[in-house]
Amino acid sequence: MTEVISGRIVPGTLMLTSEMAEKAEFTEAGQGLEICYKNLDGMPISVRCTVKLFSREMRWNISIENGTRFAVKEIEYPFLLFKPYLGSNAQSERILVPKMDGILLGNPEMYPWADGQGMISERYWYPGEGKQKPNNLAVQMTAYYDDQEGVMIYAADTCGYPKKMGPVYCKPEFIDLSPVHLRPETAGMNFDLEYMVITRFFNGDWKSAAEIYKEFARTAPWCGKTIPEREDIPDWIKKGAFFLSFRLRYQKKGAGYLEYVPEYIEKWKKILNIPIVAMMCGWEKIGEWAGPDYFPPFGGEKRFQNMCQKLKADGNIPFTFGLSGLKLLIRRHRTKTKDQPQLALDYDGRELFEQKYREASALDINGVPIVDSNIDEWDGVHAYACPATEQAKEQICGASVQMLKKYGVIMQQADQILGGGTSECYNSEHGHLPGRGIWQVESLKRIYDETRRTAKEISKDFALSQEWISEPFIQHLDIYHCRNYDKPQGGLESVPLFSYLYHEYIPCYAGDWTSLLPDNDTGVYFHGWNFVCGNLPAGSPLNMLEEMENHEPEEADPAILEMACNTCAALKSAADYLIYGEMLPTDELPVPRMNIWIRGLDFGFERKIISVPCVLCMFWKNPEGRTACALANVSDETKTAEIPVGQYIRHARRVFIETNGCGKIHQAEVVEGKTVLEIPARSAVVVREER
Repeated sequence: MTEVISGRIVPGTLMLTSEMAEKAEFTEAGQGLEICYKNLDGMPISVRCTVKLFSREMRWNISIENGTRFAVKEIEYPFLLFKPYLGSNAQSERILVPKMDGILLGNPEMYPWADGQGMISERYWYPGEGKQKPNNLAVQMTAYYDDQEGVMIYAADTCGYPKKMGPVYCKPEFIDLSPVHLRPETAGMNFDLEYMVITRFFNGDWKSAAEIYKEFARTAPWCGKTIPEREDIPDWIKKGAFFLSFRLRYQKKGAGYLEYVPEYIEKWKKILNIPIVAMMCGWEKIGEWAGPDYFPPFGGEKRFQNMCQKLKADGNIPFTFGLSGLKLLIRRHRTKTKDQPQLALDYDGRELFEQKYREASALDINGVPIVDSNIDEWDGVHAYACPATEQAKEQICGASVQMLKKYGVIMQQADQILGGGTSECYNSEHGHLPGRGIWQVESLKRIYDETRRTAKEISKDFALSQEWISEPFIQHLDIYHCRNYDKPQGGLESVPLFSYLYHEYIPCYAGDWTSLLPDNDTGVYFHGWNFVCGNLPAGSPLNMLEEMENHEPEEADPAILEMACNTCAALKSAADYLIYGEMLPTDELPVPRMNIWIRGLDFGFERKIISVPCVLCMFWKNPEGRTACALANVSDETKTAEIPVGQYIRHARRVFIETNGCGKIHQAEVVEGKTVLEIPARSAVVVREER
């Protein structure tokens, strides 16, 4: 709780617990129990907790009567503590955390989560913290299980109220999996939890827990329409495209490089045989990732306009990658002593901030703008526009519409709004309740809706994306930027949790600075994983962290390029499964494995060697209810794989097989529920049920 004096929230917090109640009353109510805690710590605060018991689950709720000048800020309920060993096989224990695309933690005694003593937290923000790091949860669930049984916790919240979920390890006594509900800080305001918290036992792994969560999720508005039903999503996304991220700046031709860009993109298009989304980094007036003072764009207005018009005329998609979210750049001085001296920049926007942006910035409880980063970092010292302000709308909607109307840019991304998280704000002039609250989610939805509505009136091909995603925004975006190929994103391993839950409701593309060059020794795996996960493909003609100049297609690694071409062709051929379809629970194939170490952007999680199958596999169901299996051999040898089609297609006698989207279909017999395939190196295969 926080204290409010004369309408102002003052620093400091007060924590009250049930042990502080003067009196506790227990009442049986139907299938459950009601507990009333009276006068916590002698204050006029009473809490009523309810729990309803069913055969496999419990449903929890809480309400608070607050007669004080304190504001209820966070409610940790139900209080769920676990001993760090579920059963007899601690080696098999996993904790599912829906951070970013989804991660699995091991038992912290066997697989330490982090160095240090005392309390170690893997608890994150839903839908996001709204700050520098991707501390965002895509869904509101977690699970703790071993090879025998497990328990899952989820919030049956169809609105997307802010909360925190995930484990906190209090060494060595217990693991705390309690959800934390976040609310605006209004003095004396009572509290009624708007949804149930469900705890449920289950058998299986993270996919089994996700199947249970799906039952709830299908009732939420974010599952209102599937991709086939969503006429708002442009056809070019539904048919498939390749996202090529490259730099506009720092090329030998200078600003004249923009005149070469359409020809450059067309070279890649002819090789990959798929439309190219030209992800142009460094388009901003000031430099890479420097906003919201964007205009005029790099190269000049006429040159930029001509470039975009030619890209569209060639059947490609101009994408200024990306909008710097709700950040308000104040000061950046990137020195030449950094790894890439070409990125040196000296920008002083303090006067502009004071004149134009301060009033719209998110404030802390002291009335001071919330600022992040450092002067010499890639994004400089910056504040955040409060999502309830016109300035926030201008940074997403205004910039998107201007780029579309004036220059012909038909895709934009709300970058650095990680998972849809926005900063808390205590500015009473912005028309919202103080602190965090559902107002943040609703404000961002309104911005996205107005952006898409206005832009699509100009061009039906316009698309709006977001960096990572959270479920409340599914129906408010056309596509999102995932990184489920980037493993591990913390913990022991990463899993495609969000795609497993929601792939049939919103498409995604995966990758940005993933090199197509020989320096990337996991490039073949990257394209194979994107394919089997139904991600629209992506890649980059440079190593973004080490290079400035874009490479020509002939300089690409032949093996990576072969895999990219094969997966693009196979994706287009099986779009009804891999773009429109539902991901089915799939186990890894019993094939040889390989060790890889994935290089990626630094998001604060540890990079390490992981073991992956040489043949990747995922089963899919298309909108008509038919089943297919996507396979990718990411090794440099032909591999034999036994595919368990009988688990998905009952009474199957034969299946139809297409390799690398070539259009040639051959049949294979199904014997005892399995079919055996010889899969060539760096190939993408689709196995369909009998038509």
